[in-house]
Amino acid sequence: MLVHAPGPPRHGVVRHAWLVARLAEAHGARSAVGAADLTHVQFTDALFGPDVAAAATAFEVWAAMVPRPLVVTLHDVPGADPDPARDARRGRGYARVAAVADAVVVSSEHEAANLERSTGRSAAVIPLPVETLPTGSAPPAWAGRPTLAVLGFVYPGKGHADAIDAAARSGIPLVAALGAVADGHAELHRELRERAADRGVDLLVTGSLTDADLAAAAAAATVPLAPARRVSASGSLATWIGCGRRPVAARGPYTAELAARHPDGLWLYDTDAELDAAVAACQADPSWTRAEPGAGPDVGPDVGAAHAALYRRVLAC
Repeated sequence: MLVHAPGPPRHGVVRHAWLVARLAEAHGARSAVGAADLTHVQFTDALFGPDVAAAATAFEVWAAMVPRPLVVTLHDVPGADPDPARDARRGRGYARVAAVADAVVVSSEHEAANLERSTGRSAAVIPLPVETLPTGSAPPAWAGRPTLAVLGFVYPGKGHADAIDAAARSGIPLVAALGAVADGHAELHRELRERAADRGVDLLVTGSLTDADLAAAAAAATVPLAPARRVSASGSLATWIGCGRRPVAARGPYTAELAARHPDGLWLYDTDAELDAAVAACQADPSWTRAEPGAGPDVGPDVGAAHAALYRRVLAC
């Protein structure tokens, strides 16, 4: 099997590609560098081009040169963008990508429904894996301060502004963004710093973290928060769960689906009042935000086995 995911090694989609390859290898699906009997590519438009049309063209050119059959996992599937015109453009681009694939995979039922609605293509649903990160790093310098923490890149729609507002309402002095500012969003970072200062809240953006440092930071957070509402699937939520934390998460189609898959794995809220109540409850009883001692994280379904079974089905066609 040839694995392809262009982009920096610490990008979530690239990390996902190689994690899936390792998990599938345990079930007999071996990765190859040269000759291969199948290609599995991870696609999100941001990694293939400056816009979705250019990304789709680059994908089509690349796909014409690789071993078949071709399996594509689609990430950031269109269907929930508040800008209908942008959503339609992305839908057309993703339809072009799906059209040249022999099998399409998405990470949630929500994504599958959006994909079929926007492209007419059905997809296999294989949930995101929950990876347990290595431990051993020292706690961060801010450990011990009451903290709301948001995990992942800083970019529009991630919910950092909501986290700052919630911290101000709850009297929590620090919002920690566990990740780097996404390329091209320095202005957003400036706006968030100003928002935090206006509300008397400290904002810390950690920058890129090693896996061990991320695990230490996730463990140190008082309240793990996932405030993004428009997510089709979320590696950040999977990382919270993999770190043994139960995040407080904004309710949406994907988070409701994830809550059904991981019972008691996260606390969903709809309104600011419900968020504030959840934050207060987590401060009053910090054990709620952590997995039971000795239980380990709820890793969910066997993602490697599901991929290996899909590969066998595609090769048999």
